[in-house]
Amino acid sequence: MMANVSVQPDFLIIGAQKCSTSWLHHHLRRHSGIYMPDDKDVEFFSYAGNLNESAFEQWCERFRGAGDTVRIGDANAAYFWTETGSRWAAKPASFNPVIPASIRQFLGPNLGCIALLRDPVERAVSAYLHHIAHRAITPETAIGEVRAPLGIVDMGFYGRHLQNWLEHYPPANLLVLDTADPDFLLRRCCEFLGVPYDDLDPVAIARPVFPGIPRIMRDDGVWVPLHEPRLSGHFPLQRPAPITEIDGEKHVRLIHSSELAWLRNIYTEDQALLAELRKQG
Repeated sequence: MMANVSVQPDFLIIGAQKCSTSWLHHHLRRHSGIYMPDDKDVEFFSYAGNLNESAFEQWCERFRGAGDTVRIGDANAAYFWTETGSRWAAKPASFNPVIPASIRQFLGPNLGCIALLRDPVERAVSAYLHHIAHRAITPETAIGEVRAPLGIVDMGFYGRHLQNWLEHYPPANLLVLDTADPDFLLRRCCEFLGVPYDDLDPVAIARPVFPGIPRIMRDDGVWVPLHEPRLSGHFPLQRPAPITEIDGEKHVRLIHSSELAWLRNIYTEDQALLAELRKQG
């Protein structure tokens, strides 16, 4: 640890991006035994320029309202985005290449880390649509051709990212969960953090927190509503993007089935690595 601060987090939600980290943050911060600031994704450890004693003390000010809560946490979906060496691994120039090492240096070896995962192809699709909606890219660029440093493809190499984290934290400190079952996910998080699950609202758990761009994944690709407000201004496209009517509403295909197959193929080896690492944990 670089500074002697009185209050700092003892657990982090580290990612992955577009894997329900906002949903988990939303529910955990409503638990009476957990304190989490409401401002998620403050990327302190993501950028090397932050990593000094003064900046760390200032970052820790966010946790001074914790009081007597059992656990203190923070959430940043980019912390799971480590170095993979893949050809899609481009990051902003100031991005920290050793995030797990930096977190251990500042927050110590006993930190608990929660990583949420989903099917990597579905995650890449979700990230692609998210960045289109936020105007970071346009749908004129196909998913496999995006060169912006956004991790759309690279974040899905979960095995390599987890391997990098395991170099700095043992498996007992890393809770890795799939997002398919919300109730099970929250129960395991509460168990990991040592807080009672029954403090949470079971009705609220089933509700989405930040619904993503609607999409229909069919055998021929991924289709989105042509008149979705968050995609307004992008259409018509110059690149081939067929339009069809689905359930009485016009949809445009932004990702072809061949691109989904390509994504599935490039993740195959890494998914085997992930399965082996999780088995060891």
